Amino acid sequence: MKTDKFTKKLIGKFKPSFSPELVIPEWNVSKNSQDDFNNDEYYAPRVDIAIGPFNINRELEQNNLAFDTSMTTYNALIKKLYDISHLGENLEYISFNDFLRTLNHNPRCFIAIEIENTRDAKRSLGDIVNASVMGKIGIVIPIGEDKYRLFIKIKKYFHYLQQVGKLEGSFRNVLIIEGHKLINAFSDDI
Repeated sequence: MKTDKFTKKLIGKFKPSFSPELVIPEWNVSKNSQDDFNNDEYYAPRVDIAIGPFNINRELEQNNLAFDTSMTTYNALIKKLYDISHLGENLEYISFNDFLRTLNHNPRCFIAIEIENTRDAKRSLGDIVNASVMGKIGIVIPIGEDKYRLFIKIKKYFHYLQQVGKLEGSFRNVLIIEGHKLINAFSDDI
């Protein structure tokens, strides 16, 4: 399945659970920014799908309360995403509660989703980084078994780098979910 077709299908599955204005395809992280991201000197990625609330101003305390509310409201959804991810398959042996402790403390959006349909390892690295640093929860969706295996290897590489002191963070707030699993796991109401 092509990435754009998959993206539209996925958005259709998310919209019943979230307010339509909170599910944004091809979200430019600096658009409508009222903070330091509104600066042409910085690289500003586009996230394939961003789900709000959003942290685009300097009201960090208020925004963090909105994220906390979303974590409570969507706890069952987050658990379901965890269960169908690589973490739920015990590839990294991290429990759901441990996963919740690894979430991004200064996200740009509630959930940042990157969808990948290429075998380019450098692009895959960027997808993991963008999903992790932009979302409280990052989700990477490789389309195809070979791409899934590539992302798992990259995540293991990051984990290894963190264990040997070469990387401070290990992008543990990222869930890798195979495209067909995500589509099949949810009815029209995620």
